[in-house]
Amino acid sequence: MTEAEQGARDTIGMTAEEMQAYIEALLQEEAAEAAAERGTTVEEELDSIGFAAARAASSYAIKLLDANNAYIARYLLDRGVFTGDNS
Repeated sequence: MTEAEQGARDTIGMTAEEMQAYIEALLQEEAAEAAAERGTTVEEELDSIGFAAARAASSYAIKLLDANNAYIARYLLDRGVFTGDNS
């Protein structure tokens, strides 16, 4: 999908929602691998303490990355690198 099809973006990098979706996909892959190794189900692995901890840590990391993306965008706008009008 092109940027025009997605609509204008107001952030640099992925949005918090996109990062969360990406992390969930990664956790699903890891849970599938762990389930295959341990003879459990993906759901059991995702419900485990280890995956809960990974999910919690990821939520903090996403907040930090989102704040950093906003800081970088503001920095570049303030210096005229971006115009803020999609041009």
